[in-house]
Amino acid sequence: MAEEQPEGRERRRDEKGGGEGMEEKWRRDPISGVVFGLIVLALGVLLTLAARSVISWDDWWKYFLIGIGVAFLIEVLIRRLKPAYRRPMFGRFVTGLILICLGVAFVGGFGTWWPLIIVAIAVAILVRLVLFRKTG
Repeated sequence: MAEEQPEGRERRRDEKGGGEGMEEKWRRDPISGVVFGLIVLALGVLLTLAARSVISWDDWWKYFLIGIGVAFLIEVLIRRLKPAYRRPMFGRFVTGLILICLGVAFVGGFGTWWPLIIVAIAVAILVRLVLFRKTG
């Protein structure tokens, strides 16, 4: 009887016209895996650079913030260009911009670069008005 219930759920999804369930669609979403892979790659590269004394062990995390921010922006761009995987991404976009600005501020000296965070928020607002507005 436990096996019949999932089939019933699938039938209900089909009857509503949804076809495949949203949960199944996002489970098979390869873009999230790519973004996770990019973040792990950035971590590995930065730890290797720190181990080889190219960057300081005290500074690797600053560059990692930038790497995470770039990975988030790449995800937003891919999702924007691939309609099959499109979903609301404005929060990820803002987070990516802020992480990049924080990383740059820490690398360049936070005292002089912290206003970049305000610039990132302003850019995010402008981009939302242009790219993320609802059409229809």
